[in-house]
Amino acid sequence: MRSKKNKWARVYSPDKCIPEGTLVRFVHAPGRFKGEGPRSPGHDLMGEVAIVLSKEEVDYHNWGGIFRLCGQDGITFRHHGDFLEIVQ
Repeated sequence: MRSKKNKWARVYSPDKCIPEGTLVRFVHAPGRFKGEGPRSPGHDLMGEVAIVLSKEEVDYHNWGGIFRLCGQDGITFRHHGDFLEIVQ
């Protein structure tokens, strides 16, 4: 069975493998289309850190997967993996 590639995603970005409990930082993601500049994770998230609680699902947009995170304020939320960078 062949999988159908999302016709809107011009650039394929495989799902990221980020283990539970990993500290991540929000960064710009590369553009998806020719001529598109870097994408922001959201003006209030840029440079912030969070802990990965789990990987929820594969992202059909090919944006690195969808992760459940816990922010610095203790609030949990979901975000795409393309905007996450592991803090070393």
